[in-house]
Amino acid sequence: MRPSSREGEGRVGASVTCRRVVVVDDDDISRVGLAAILTATPGITVTAALDHDQAIGADAWLDADVALIDAADERRDDDQFPGVSVVQHIRSGGRPTTIIVMTGHFFDGAIRRRMREAGADLFYHRAELADAQALRATVLGLSGRPVPCPEDPEEEIRLGVSSVSRVNAAVRYAVERRLPELLAERANPRSRAWERLRREFNGHARLLAMTCDGRVPDREQELPSLPQISRFLRWATRVKVRFPGADD
Repeated sequence: MRPSSREGEGRVGASVTCRRVVVVDDDDISRVGLAAILTATPGITVTAALDHDQAIGADAWLDADVALIDAADERRDDDQFPGVSVVQHIRSGGRPTTIIVMTGHFFDGAIRRRMREAGADLFYHRAELADAQALRATVLGLSGRPVPCPEDPEEEIRLGVSSVSRVNAAVRYAVERRLPELLAERANPRSRAWERLRREFNGHARLLAMTCDGRVPDREQELPSLPQISRFLRWATRVKVRFPGADD
């Protein structure tokens, strides 16, 4: 976890403003509510309350000590984990902003992997920060749970994801080139153009070739197949529910 840059921060009830906080959430009501609770807290100043697109284009991070970021937006058509791009945007600026991620999809292995790659500091289920006192304590104390490892370690292996894979780079490449749409069409999948695309994609992703049941292919295969890439992208970019009716 990255320490704050100001002395005396983190003491609840300090006599001066300690934390400059930016709130990022796709839901208007949630964003306004979080900002209102934090604004009413001694020791906290909310400098901006933004949605994900606004956050990526903003300079709000220049003076921010803390970023409170919602991870997911299931209404999006491309990457439903836009909080990852926000974290990457903050980290690219080089400031030691402490990043707290909250999500209703706490158990999703993809968002855990992607937030670890992006450089998030703390990771919470939304329900854990629904209590105002818990929210205030987390933002002021800046201590708690780092991004957890996946609940199912085999999940990444079955998709060809290893310790050297770069999930966020793969997603960025796929979104920029509208790869999910192209894969859905799959026109002439044996063409040289598709082989070139597979090679370019895996230059970013660094996936191991795997069959649909999570085994190494029987014949030597350097690149992931088109179906494997499709499975990987569904896992990496789509909001998933743990079991029917679950709010994860």
